[in-house]
Amino acid sequence: MKKLIQHICTALNEGEDLVLVTISSQSGSTPRLAGAKMIIHRDGRIAGTIGGGLVEAQAIQEARNCFAGSRSLRRIFDLSNGDAALSDMICGGRLELFLEFLRADAGNRAVFQTIREAMAFGRRAMLVCPVDTGSDGPRFVIDHKGRTDRPGVSEGLLGAIQEISSSAARLIEHDGRAYLISSFAVGGTLILVGAGHVAACTAEVAARVGFGITVMDDRSEFANRKRFPQADEIRVLPSFAGCFKDLDINEDCYLVIVTRGHMHDLEVLEQALQTQAGYIGMIGSRKKRNAIYAKLMDKGVKVAQFEQVRCPIGMAIEADTPEEIAVSIVGELIYQRATGRKAWHLV
Repeated sequence: MKKLIQHICTALNEGEDLVLVTISSQSGSTPRLAGAKMIIHRDGRIAGTIGGGLVEAQAIQEARNCFAGSRSLRRIFDLSNGDAALSDMICGGRLELFLEFLRADAGNRAVFQTIREAMAFGRRAMLVCPVDTGSDGPRFVIDHKGRTDRPGVSEGLLGAIQEISSSAARLIEHDGRAYLISSFAVGGTLILVGAGHVAACTAEVAARVGFGITVMDDRSEFANRKRFPQADEIRVLPSFAGCFKDLDINEDCYLVIVTRGHMHDLEVLEQALQTQAGYIGMIGSRKKRNAIYAKLMDKGVKVAQFEQVRCPIGMAIEADTPEEIAVSIVGELIYQRATGRKAWHLV
């Protein structure tokens, strides 16, 4: 999503109008979920995808009407009947597209620059657009604290938007008017504590699906740019004590503990449980997990605190090699990112 926002900002700054296509709602089985976005240029070029096939082709065609009339429009696809037969997409679901005409004016440049800056600082932002096919705005942004600099926005509308918990796009109604609410956030920051073989493979896979990567270890021969070219930050620690003290860890952070030994894992997990991380995972067997948990409980950690830890880490796909383990870990991270913060229970 960060690349898409960058694309929008660049085009608007160059004076180019765009059409932003969003899956505004969906039900059943569809090629992509609500919130998926695609940019269409006046010459038909695209960036991003809403799932391909007839739906995408139809959106490109409909965008011509948006450009011609300088207006936005809505389009519904039923993939369980005629639309499905024509498109060879037997998904069985239903989706609605909102094709949003973006005029390359100062207001829209400011709106998307605000979103770009929020994502650069790792903050969430919500784009609010009236779903009125007769106009192209005004749209505005709500920041991570629920504030907007758009004058005249009612407290009632702000309150209704703040109640939205889903990270997907949502259509809401307020005072007889419909609004499309799109949530923008960074892909999440993966903090790998330990820089061995599993960590190296995990960093590579996670970077491909949009996670920012921070790596930390007490061995410079492992924690270095040659082994982790994708990393945004590499920290060589004097020890694992206080390893999180200088990091701003919030619910968009994913802590993966893959150190070289049980005692290091114990030391790091004790610190991780004191953070606000949205995900904590630790590599190891159930036997190792239970031994570490027992020692931490002797130190005063409550059983309930372990509910937020995923150990053994990764999805149950019979992974064996470091590469396969990385896939299982990142699969779990993707699920956590998509579904929001939820407690993991001991099994």
